Amino acid sequence: MIAIAAFAVYQLAESKSLTPDSAIAATNLPDNDTAQMTPKPAPDFSLKDLDGKTYNLSDYRGKVVMLNFWATWCPPCVKEIPEYVELQAEYGSQGVQFLGIALDDEGAAKIKPWLAKHPVSYPIMVPDPKVIANYGDLSSIPVTYIIDRKGMIRESFVGIRKKEVVVEMLKKYLSEGGSGTASNPAGK
Repeated sequence: MIAIAAFAVYQLAESKSLTPDSAIAATNLPDNDTAQMTPKPAPDFSLKDLDGKTYNLSDYRGKVVMLNFWATWCPPCVKEIPEYVELQAEYGSQGVQFLGIALDDEGAAKIKPWLAKHPVSYPIMVPDPKVIANYGDLSSIPVTYIIDRKGMIRESFVGIRKKEVVVEMLKKYLSEGGSGTASNPAGK
């Protein structure tokens, strides 16, 4: 089991130009290692999902958005997704929207089969280089940005967090209220 985990970290590091040590560091951060920042506008984007449907980040203004950059080859990414699916179901009606951006180099050819085996209830999109550049350093994944109801990035974190920690983050930004309601292009 340890050998498999070590190989997975090595593959993670090699496939995205990380060193194995930096990959391990990125996946074993403490739950309080979240970058709270001076709020800044979240770069808007218009991306397609695997079926060709277009999603705009600005369509979710009025919701608390958890924007997650991930890949099918990334063990911590895969581990956190079921919890994100649960949280989307639990908090979606309160104004939370998870959005996933899959970073697999093979694109839909790799992501579609993975999603067929691991259903996800929130939009999964494929990025373009501009979106990746706008969101900064993605040399370690998963990377999650918390965007408040006004469209401002409030926090970000690399690696996974315990579900309880994510719930506290969501509750904090849900309690701030919002500026109107967001449209829901995903129908979710």
